[in-house]
Amino acid sequence: MAVVFATQSLDDVAASPIAAALIENCPTQVFLPNPRALEPASGDLYRAFGLTRRQLEVIAFAPPKRAYYWRQPGGRRLFDLRLTGAALALCGAGSPDDQTLIDAVLARSGPDRFAREFLKAKGVQNVDAVLDAFDPPLAAE
Repeated sequence: MAVVFATQSLDDVAASPIAAALIENCPTQVFLPNPRALEPASGDLYRAFGLTRRQLEVIAFAPPKRAYYWRQPGGRRLFDLRLTGAALALCGAGSPDDQTLIDAVLARSGPDRFAREFLKAKGVQNVDAVLDAFDPPLAAE
């Protein structure tokens, strides 16, 4: 079982009356790049989570929208998802234009063909060949 707390602002957690419990009881933390992490006010918030100056530097200079700083008792590291192709088309579809496209493709193709048609609309190559490879084999007659 997992419980996930997510926020775009560390201040949301720090201002909570249960901040200490949240920080103490969430051993795995994922931080997004933040070029303002080294500024005094932001740095204070990150230090409340136990991050060091070096960790703040990593977060401050990490590539936006693709790098994540993972921290847990067993270790820590910056990782880059480097999504491409279908993964980027699906995971990166969050803009208003993407939502309009999602609505249009869903209305046109229905839920059964949505993924296939959405990926094609996003310009992903060889969609049919890749998705057909995951179809179960036809039963022998």
